[in-house]
Amino acid sequence: MATRLTESELDDLEKAPEDVTLTLERERGRAWVQPDEDARTALRAVPRLVAEVRRLRQRVQDLEGEHDRLSKEARRASRPEPVPERAAAAAPEDLGSLLAAPFRVSARAAASAKDDPLAALAVQVARSLAEDASEVERARLIAMAFAAAEGNLETFWQARKQRSLGKLAALGR
Repeated sequence: MATRLTESELDDLEKAPEDVTLTLERERGRAWVQPDEDARTALRAVPRLVAEVRRLRQRVQDLEGEHDRLSKEARRASRPEPVPERAAAAAPEDLGSLLAAPFRVSARAAASAKDDPLAALAVQVARSLAEDASEVERARLIAMAFAAAEGNLETFWQARKQRSLGKLAALGR
């Protein structure tokens, strides 16, 4: 591989004239054209200049690759970590909007409420918290919750079936 040009050699090449002086020489019946010493110096420097340009191109390419890699890392570091779904659901600021949103009982939830006391209680909560809920729905929720707290499933299921406030009040006693 060609050696690098020194600073003084580069300075000399930079100061070289734009025109090349040629000298016609003759000897023993033969003639030839000879360039001056500056042209010969420049010609001898060409392989080293080519090697230097290739080295610098490779260095630029390496630095650009490193810059791209560091930029990607910086973008990844600046992005917020994705919040797991459970943590996102438990965020306090999100709970307010969940409590304010209306909850509709699906057919599947209503079907499972026929056999599962917890599902029945959840369905009753949804019905009693609806905007158009009647006093009977709210009283039924209270009676069902009280019966569940006491561990009395018979009273729980009776409260779920009651349609009047008077009968619900009697169950609570």
